[in-house]
Amino acid sequence: MNHTFKHRNSFLRISVLLLFIAFISNASICRVNADETANSLKLTLSETEYKTSDNTLSISPEMETAYIVEITLENIGSGDSSIVVTPYTSIALSRESAIIYSDDLNLLLDDKYNFSNYASIESEALDDDNQIEIPPNESVLVTVTITLPEEPAREGTVMGAINFSQIMGLETAEDSIGIKSVYESLIFINLLFNEVEELKDVVYEDFSFVALQDTVNLQFYALNYNPILGNLNNALYELINPDGETIASGELADSVLLTPLTKSRMQIPLIDNSELIEGEYRLTIETTRKAITTLFSYEKEDLDDFKKESIPTNTVTIQSDNQLFIWIILILLAALTVAVIYIVKSKRKREG
Repeated sequence: MNHTFKHRNSFLRISVLLLFIAFISNASICRVNADETANSLKLTLSETEYKTSDNTLSISPEMETAYIVEITLENIGSGDSSIVVTPYTSIALSRESAIIYSDDLNLLLDDKYNFSNYASIESEALDDDNQIEIPPNESVLVTVTITLPEEPAREGTVMGAINFSQIMGLETAEDSIGIKSVYESLIFINLLFNEVEELKDVVYEDFSFVALQDTVNLQFYALNYNPILGNLNNALYELINPDGETIASGELADSVLLTPLTKSRMQIPLIDNSELIEGEYRLTIETTRKAITTLFSYEKEDLDDFKKESIPTNTVTIQSDNQLFIWIILILLAALTVAVIYIVKSKRKREG
């Protein structure tokens, strides 16, 4: 009894100690986070005729003309820590019903719509690492100059932004995991060119099936070859497999955006218990303007890759060439099992 009591008492002391350590650690983390978040970045866009909101400019640029924009970066808050900011140019990319601004150019279809060709960032506070350190309660001036390159865009809109990236880090021990959060503040700049005379059809390509938890989606890209912001709002879709069965149908959201001259990744869910087979698939997407049907092939190698790489799911059936062979094996095994049971029972009767 005393031995058991000693173990319980030791366990209680250890538990209390662990709770105390956890409390102290949590308090330290909270203090660090509080110090970091007590200072924040405030952007102020200078007054200009091109300013359409507190953080947006719309310019119709002309050749041999420089458009200068001033942005004030201010470290505000009650903390005593400096803020380190990295400014860079970005382009607009669609994420279905949202638009993000990124320096990733892999999804851009025409370099004339790369905003970095038009904008340069200057500041006396920029260091060799292209960073700006702002002490508490102080401000820094950043100048953005907009000029046209030798071969600028001619139609539509170049959608871009000046991003100010601030990394908030947590100091950790040498063997510990550091957690960092990145905060972005943006000034949006739209460069307006001539009106688009003729709209081009959206192109759909790069089809694949992907499993996500308990659903299977058809994933593909929508290519907007128009230099204006488009949309697939409330578009109807239907996917038909090689056997003529509809395995996906429905309506897209009411705010599916397509940024100018970019590729946008799309996903539509398959109907439960749909069958994936090799062969030619037919995807139709119908907007208020037009219905576009795209054919794509899904080969045996694609099915094999899907089975290897995808998360196990019961929402689709995958047909393969050796299914008949598998059924024959299963039937033979069932027949063999019945025969063995019959032989065993017959032997017991004879021995009884």
